[in-house]
Amino acid sequence: MTARTYFLVNDTRYDNHHGGLTVVRNLHAGMAARGWRCTGSIPVSSCVRHLARRREALRAARLVVVNGEGSLHHDSRNSRRLFSICRALTKTHRLVLINALWQDNDAVRWTPLLQRISAVYARDRRSQTQLKDLGIEAGVAPDLTFYDYPVFPAGSRSGYLCTDSVVSSWTEAALQWCREQEDVDFITLFTGTVRYARGARDWHKRIKCRLYPWLEEHAGVTVPPRYRALPYALQDTGRFLQRLAACRAVCAARYHALCFALQQKVPFVAVASNSHKSEALLEDVGLPVHQALIPRADLPRLRGRLEQAAAGHLTFQDRIEAFNRSAREQIDRMFDHIAGVR
Repeated sequence: MTARTYFLVNDTRYDNHHGGLTVVRNLHAGMAARGWRCTGSIPVSSCVRHLARRREALRAARLVVVNGEGSLHHDSRNSRRLFSICRALTKTHRLVLINALWQDNDAVRWTPLLQRISAVYARDRRSQTQLKDLGIEAGVAPDLTFYDYPVFPAGSRSGYLCTDSVVSSWTEAALQWCREQEDVDFITLFTGTVRYARGARDWHKRIKCRLYPWLEEHAGVTVPPRYRALPYALQDTGRFLQRLAACRAVCAARYHALCFALQQKVPFVAVASNSHKSEALLEDVGLPVHQALIPRADLPRLRGRLEQAAAGHLTFQDRIEAFNRSAREQIDRMFDHIAGVR
């Protein structure tokens, strides 16, 4: 077994959205800076049986790095998948869990497994507290998108943006709402292409990405909101961030849209998601959650909230800048720790 090699579990590049692409890019960059090499990965939404296809990459790895990201909440399907994968891998490898949301998972099932993991890092303090309640000594390092990113000058900001959400009903309602607004554009965090695919398992995804938007536009066929949003995609993450930085304010309905808004210091209104992830991030930055976040049902009030955010954007800039600086330092300390796991 080669020293200083690792295998990645939950490779979220395969979701083909700017958040997952940035997370995994930064994860590999942080490990490479410490002399580590990745032997391979298993994509997000994989099951334990798919480990057999990565047998050689796993055999060559000294360490398994599990990217928790937004998967570990409410015993979701992805949470159960990761549990099975991690349980299988603890028999043969040392594991570290990083970049993890943690909320309301089955303590009886998870606690013995977490106790066998060499290092656990939550990406917010709410998640850390729940882990500590299980008796797990978890560290905190903010989401890996905060590790390295370009910063674009604001210039002359104009117009507003509204993003899609992991909650399909929000995406559907927001698409319609944006069409009724003069200067609020819709944008999705998905890249609109299937750059990372799981071979034959994702052939249908490639077809849907091409066919579904065409069917809706030209044949009037109703398609799922995720695919209805694809005409509003930007393939390049840099262009996406540049577009974000140029707007007066953004409605960040996805967690990583909120991360990007904080990094680019764009005024924003956050939207409640399917877990505590957005509220937890706002709390860690030191922002008043009741002012910065709206319930999903409050879409009719969004225009006024965006205008308020644009008008008052300087109020909390010092806190945001301080958080952005400290985030990189915390993530560096996390990488130093896991790189030293024996």
